[in-house]
Amino acid sequence: MGKRIGAPDMLYTTFASRNEAFFSKAVRRRTIRLNGPDEAYDLNLCVASIHQEAAPLEFLSPSETDKYFSFKYQRRRNSYLLGKLAAKLAIASEEDDLDHIIIEHGILCQPIVAGSDRKITITHSDSIGAAVYYDPRLLIGIDIEVVDQKTEDALKKVTSQDEEALINQSDADYGAMLTMLWTIKEAMSKVIQTGFTVAPDMFEISEIARKEAGFISQFKNFPQFQAISILSHEYVLTVVLPRKAMADAGEYRLTQILQELLQPF
Repeated sequence: MGKRIGAPDMLYTTFASRNEAFFSKAVRRRTIRLNGPDEAYDLNLCVASIHQEAAPLEFLSPSETDKYFSFKYQRRRNSYLLGKLAAKLAIASEEDDLDHIIIEHGILCQPIVAGSDRKITITHSDSIGAAVYYDPRLLIGIDIEVVDQKTEDALKKVTSQDEEALINQSDADYGAMLTMLWTIKEAMSKVIQTGFTVAPDMFEISEIARKEAGFISQFKNFPQFQAISILSHEYVLTVVLPRKAMADAGEYRLTQILQELLQPF
């Protein structure tokens, strides 16, 4: 079921032009340059939405196509497709061959872009996937989750009393704030590339402040990092990155871009 032998390369421009309707409805890409105190850092961001396996498959490599069809359940196929699509479109320039962009995984399942010194962080939930392709001098994590009342009891179990107090001080929806705290911790776990193989309280949040269109959060144990979170309808999207990378109004500009990316599809 892979690409047939002799099939032409699938350049980004070709893929976009062949699937113009899909791109206009389901893909958003942005680039931002963050200015730290001494250096600038480039980030490419992509958010994609796929409903019921509605995406074209030409961007997959032959082995990825075989992997996709090996999954028995539609939900698993869709999540696989979301991760690959968001990642490849965050990485690709106009003349890049999409099926030659390969996402490998490290020993703790962290994503690695084969043949590139730049880094990527990936997330997906329900019908939305997102990725950030970024300067290797940075450390970044991203997470997106659906706000779901059925998960509240589970999320409470990993929420400290101090964090519960932070939620109660906010005028935002309780379930959305619970979910936001989880996305912040998940994104931070991707920054240090451990996932939740360490104690969850290591990622405890010490401060949450509403700013502009989003929320800015600080960590008890990682004071050199901060989280930017966006609440949009039923989704929460969070990016964690070093505070030093957010000089020169970078925090405001990144918040605005995340807000644009998470507008309803």
